Amino acid sequence: MEQDAGLPDPRLAAAPPPATKPARFSNLQLRLMTASIGLPLLVAVIWVGGWPFAVVAAAIALLAAAEFTHGWLLPTLPIRYVFAQAPLFGASGLMTLGAHGDERYILAGLLLAALAAGAGYAPSNIFGPRKPWRVQAWSLLYVGVPMAMIVLTRDVEQGRKWVFLGILATFAVDTGAYATGRLFGRHLLAPKVSPKKTWEGAIGGYVAGVAAAFALNALFDTGVPASTLAHFALVFPVLSQLGDLFESWMKRRMGIKDSSGLLPGHGGFLDRLDSVVVVLPFLYLFLQVRVL
Repeated sequence: MEQDAGLPDPRLAAAPPPATKPARFSNLQLRLMTASIGLPLLVAVIWVGGWPFAVVAAAIALLAAAEFTHGWLLPTLPIRYVFAQAPLFGASGLMTLGAHGDERYILAGLLLAALAAGAGYAPSNIFGPRKPWRVQAWSLLYVGVPMAMIVLTRDVEQGRKWVFLGILATFAVDTGAYATGRLFGRHLLAPKVSPKKTWEGAIGGYVAGVAAAFALNALFDTGVPASTLAHFALVFPVLSQLGDLFESWMKRRMGIKDSSGLLPGHGGFLDRLDSVVVVLPFLYLFLQVRVL
């Protein structure tokens, strides 16, 4: 029988909605799989040091600089467009790699950043659009210089111990802040930047970081007395949390949730490096001034 005009077909009304395809892996599974590959590689290259460590650090710097440039210039486009729009982003990787052979590569990177900043902050567009130049200048300062200093940290005497100490102590700050904030957090630290961080969490992260630095110093038997290490241990947890907040502020300004999807389940390299790029350079300066 022909259906009356204007009435819905009862067969369609009774049909169940199409089933959505379930995600292949949960976010937790992706995080665990990425960590199971990345952590052993990280431990191995830190242990070996030398050129293998410099090459991996340079690759990370290259990708982190691409994320930085992409977020500020092209957040709505695929990250591959960075290669054509901002070719200087690769200088961060070159600076990081070259620092292992000659620390003057950092000076060359600073000079390049100054030239890019000059073009970016010029009163006119004489060198082309100014924002790409500004972004590339800040990329060199935020990614290239710190990553090169991490390579220099690994190159110092007992560098293996110090890099492990810096990274593990930074993880302790993050873990302590997260755990304390979840249990006792009541007062928001910077709601416009990171709405979940609390003052209680910040205090917990500070205590955990200081304790971890002294404990790891004793565990690794660096030979540095506690009174000397205090110049690092009492300051770095603050820098670690400021680095975390700064990266959160950048992502809000960029209008993105994660710096990229290059690390499945973890976001991007900038998301993992937010505190490390502040703490490890400070550790290198501490070693140069107080230890070496």
